[in-house]
Amino acid sequence: MHPPILLASASPYRRELLARLGVAFDVDATGIDETPLPGESFADTAKRLARLNALAVAQRRPQAIVIGSDQVASCDGVRLDKPGTHDIAMAQLRRQR
Repeated sequence: MHPPILLASASPYRRELLARLGVAFDVDATGIDETPLPGESFADTAKRLARLNALAVAQRRPQAIVIGSDQVASCDGVRLDKPGTHDIAMAQLRRQR
């Protein structure tokens, strides 16, 4: 019997990517605080959050194979967070244009 594979993310995009591999997996999202630390680079934020998510799930399910990942989007040195509203989404798209 193989250990279960867990995706430590609630991201529909990450779920879709993993599903394309055709392997059975479950999702176990942690809901950790995604606020960047003062002075933390975008890349370091993504690495830290991926690690924290994976560790949190691994502590709950130590027998599982845990996949943790995160991403941070930026444009012209400005972090683009999840927009939350239509107006913010449109402003982000205009910035990237």
